[in-house]
Amino acid sequence: MALKDVSVIINVLHPAEVIGLGRPIIFTVGSKASYKEYRSLEALTADFNISTPTHKLAETIWAQKNKPKVIAVATYVDIMPTAGQSLAEVIEAYYEKLWHFALLADSTPAERLVLSNAVELHDFKFAVVQTKDKTELSAFKHNAHTIPYYHTNDGERLDGAVIGDAASLTVGSITWKFRHDLKAVTPIDITSDELEDIHELGANCYVEKAGVPQTSEGLVATGEYIDFYHGRDWIKVNGETELQALLVNNDKIPSNDNGISMIASTLTNVLTIGGKQGIIDINKENQYDFTVNTISWEETDPDDQAKRVYSGVTFSYRAQGAIHKINVTGEVMSNK
Repeated sequence: MALKDVSVIINVLHPAEVIGLGRPIIFTVGSKASYKEYRSLEALTADFNISTPTHKLAETIWAQKNKPKVIAVATYVDIMPTAGQSLAEVIEAYYEKLWHFALLADSTPAERLVLSNAVELHDFKFAVVQTKDKTELSAFKHNAHTIPYYHTNDGERLDGAVIGDAASLTVGSITWKFRHDLKAVTPIDITSDELEDIHELGANCYVEKAGVPQTSEGLVATGEYIDFYHGRDWIKVNGETELQALLVNNDKIPSNDNGISMIASTLTNVLTIGGKQGIIDINKENQYDFTVNTISWEETDPDDQAKRVYSGVTFSYRAQGAIHKINVTGEVMSNK
């Protein structure tokens, strides 16, 4: 567990990039559990030759226009518990490292489900899975932090291509639908009815529309949108980071209205930046649609006061969406 004095918890209500928030990690089978970061394909090739699935996936990620600067690779021995060597145990062991999108170099349905469930436990970061079996997609339907891709073209890694293209762009600035002209992948042949079925299962494809190869949607497995959860993660990370910096960079945060005002101001600044990036929507007054509320130190729990813990700040915001489809109605007048 990472050491920190600040915890930001965001509950989901329905009616400038942080380092690592776009960084992928590849989990692959090895002789023992390990973790390493690579900054070039040449460096990675020294450990994983060009014939390995790990190399193929990394090559696809780094072939994209918006490629990440770093790809992490973690090795595991087996899917079954093996004294810290299994997939689930390795995910947990390296969970606090600076990665945000987890992929598998080569995998079975069972391994993909382990990855999905392990990431979901933390309510943070993403598991990214690819399958050519439609029936497998329903296994992920309750996991909001899993991004499923349905791709039937052998030897291609659509999951890696999309992550390489989109993940490292400024959080909130993009929608994950319409990611186009991806390198090392080709569109699949699918009917509109089949594609609708895939979307209903919370998965995404790479198809050709109006002559342009592009991702068909930007969904997580529950049917919510990727950018919603990526933005939520950004708010959490930046809130924790800036509030931790507030504690460290000041000689003292007083336990009174002045100290609470410093906390509220810091959180307001984070949410304002989130608004500028497109994570938070605007209201009718053209202001970023968020609120930050505090209570006085005297109103907090006496036990917290004795431990110098302030738990009296809350916030809410309305996420900004994106237009994914346009319907137009027109009229034409006859010459008669």
